[in-house]
Parts: sequence; structure tokens; C-alpha cells
Amino acid sequence: MQPQTGHKRPSIGTAYFMVGALFAIYVLAWLDRLIISMMVEPIKETLELGDFEMSLVLGPAFAISYAIFAIPLGWATDRMSRRLVIYIGVSIWSLATLACAFAQSFPMLIACRIGVGIGEAALLPAAYSLIADAFPRDRVTFATSLFQTAGKFGSAVAFGIGGILIGFATTFAHIDWPILGRAEGWQITFAMIGVPGFVFALLAYTFPEPGRHGVRSNAAGTSAVTLPEFLREHTGLLVMMAVAFTSLAVVGYSMTSWVPTYIDRHFHWEPQQYGPALSLMNVFGAISLVALGRAVDFLFARGMKDAHLRFYSWLILALSPAIVCAFFVSNVYLFLGLYALIQLITVPYIVYCSALVAMLASSELRGRLLGIFLLITNIVGFGAGPAIVGALTDFVFGDEALIGYSLATVVVTGSAIAFVTMRLALPRLRKSIEGMEAAQSA
Repeated sequence: MQPQTGHKRPSIGTAYFMVGALFAIYVLAWLDRLIISMMVEPIKETLELGDFEMSLVLGPAFAISYAIFAIPLGWATDRMSRRLVIYIGVSIWSLATLACAFAQSFPMLIACRIGVGIGEAALLPAAYSLIADAFPRDRVTFATSLFQTAGKFGSAVAFGIGGILIGFATTFAHIDWPILGRAEGWQITFAMIGVPGFVFALLAYTFPEPGRHGVRSNAAGTSAVTLPEFLREHTGLLVMMAVAFTSLAVVGYSMTSWVPTYIDRHFHWEPQQYGPALSLMNVFGAISLVALGRAVDFLFARGMKDAHLRFYSWLILALSPAIVCAFFVSNVYLFLGLYALIQLITVPYIVYCSALVAMLASSELRGRLLGIFLLITNIVGFGAGPAIVGALTDFVFGDEALIGYSLATVVVTGSAIAFVTMRLALPRLRKSIEGMEAAQSA
């Protein structure tokens, strides 16, 4: 099915309703993705795992499948109904989450998390492509920011409602599954969050699919710029963007995966205590994301062509004291405050990445380009980030109580690499944006 072009955009009200539906689906995705990070200790105990084995479940099992399937699903986004792509993806990850409830071994749990990753890989390329075609260019970054706040609200739901669900599930612990036998509290929790996904999948059909815009064709009616040509034309910029955003993905996913365990071990808080606190921190991150999106739009509209990366580098520099000190403070409330500040640099990267792709590339390339970025950021960020933390704890520091040192090493190093790379990319970004604007006005 070839993409349709030339269709009128939906009304602004319809476009924002679409963002709301996609927002709700993305919240569910984060709940399914993150709930496991609050159940590390009971899963380890049941399946007799170490930190490094558990890090493979938290990171690579999900991230590698998510990243690999982002490419073919990005292709499907460029060629097929994006609503269908989302519906199938939500159904797959919900089934896989439900299957986690019946995992009886390390390989079974790994296989289930791979299924969650495959399903969730469908959402972002399709959602960002829909938003880019539903909104005029001067509103795309703000609309994208609104959608992306679902990531933090999803984290808030995972840590807030998730903590309540975990506590509720423990009251039913040791009931018997049919055929399989005794069920632990963490297995019951997976069952409770897996089933609603089949209803959420239907949200993909509550809005009309917008026509595709910005497709550039030659006289023969085919794409004027192929993906390999685009990659060759912008190689330097794309590589620097990939390094910067991937470094921040390492920081963000490492903290998301291991901060609950860090609070448990270092401050001795239970999920029912730290869940609501982390939930508030993530709500703060969501609100800040919209404000930061507005700031970038303001700077870009006033002629700062490299605003997306320049403003980001300013944020990293301004927050460097929090980045360096967070995992060395002894007060849990001070730690939570510093953690909230660090989110200002870990939350926006995919928003700015997708906004830049929308500005640089035509519609028929966006799904695959976003798939490529998701491949890189998730294999290295979500795949390697949590695993690096687990490996440092087990093999370098040799003490589970020193997980804060592992997190500090990853957070400081990743932030520094991102800052340097963004500053180096600024001239290339200005040149590329100016070139695209000149081509469009010609």
C-alpha cells in the first residue's frame, strides 16, 4: 500500500484528539516497559538471578528487539496504514506482557520481554509520522512535545500506580495458576497490566489517518531523494546526532532501570514509598518537556537554526552540578530533587531528534529515519546502558551496595559525550536547515 499524498490536513481539533489517543497508548507502553524495574528483587529471588542477569532482562532483551524491529516497522509506517501498524504493535506487546505472568525461568522471561520490545517498536515511527502530517510545520515541535510527555506520564503511572498494583498483587501472592501452579506477586502484576492493552489498541481507530505531506517526487513520480542519498548528504550531522542522542539514551535508560533498585538499597525505601515519589518526579519531567519545546520553537522562529542542539547543550552545562552530585548525596529527598533535574536532559532527546528529522527529511523517508535512530539509541541506550550499570556493579565495584557508583559513572560520562558532540554538530545543523529552507522556497 503506497502512501497517499496531497490530502488536506485534519482540523486542529481533530489533530490534537489524535495526539491524545496516541498519548494514552504511549502511557500504556511505558507502564508495560517499566513496571519490571520495580520488581527486580522479587524476580531475582524467584528465578535465582544475579544483577547482571537481571540487567539483561531490563535492557537488552527489550531494547535489542525493539531496535531491530524499528527498521522494518519504520518501512511499514512509510508504506502502510499507520493506524494498522499501531494496532498490531499494541496487541503484540500486550500479549507479551501477559505472557510474563506465566514465566517460570530466565529464558522464558527473556523471550517475553523480547515480545514486548517487538510490539512497542511499532508505535513511535508511526506516531511521529502521523503528527508530522497532521500539523503545520510551525506546530510540529509543540505537538511532538505534547505526545512525548506521555513517556514521563507513563513513567509516573508505572512508578505511582505500579507501586500500588504491586502492593495489591502481593495480597494474592502464592495463588495457583491453572496448570502452572503457584503464582508470585510479580507474576500477578504482569497479568493485571497486560490485559487492558487489548482495549487500548482500539484507540488507533478513533481518529482519521491524515494524508502524507512533504513528499518530494521527480518527473517519473518516484521519490526525488532516496534514503541512501539522504544519508550520504547528511552523514556528518546524522552521526553526531546519533552519538549525542544515544549518549543521553544511555543516561536516561540506565537511571530509569536502576534508580528504583538504588533507592531500595541505598535509602531502604519500599516500592509503596518510592513509587509515588518517582511518579511526581516524572510528572515534573513531563511538564518541563512542554516548556522546553516552547523555548526551542521560540528560538528557532527568531532565526536560531541550530536551536534544537544549541539549547540542549546549554541545558547539559547548566545542570552539570546535579549530574555530578546526584548519586553521592545522603538525603533521599535531595536525591529525588537532583534526579528530577537530570530528567531535563534525558527526557527531550527523542522529541528533538524527531523534530529535526521532520525538518530535514521528506515524508516518505521519516519512518525509516526514525527507525534508524531508534535502532541506534535503543541498542546502545536501553540495551547497553542498564547492562553496563549491572556489569560495573558486579565486576568492577563487586558490591551490590555500590550501585550508586555505577550509576554515577554512566550518567557523568554519557552527559559529557552528549555535550561535546552537540557543540561540534552546530555548524552542520545550521547549514543543513538553511539548505532545506532554500530548496523549499525555490
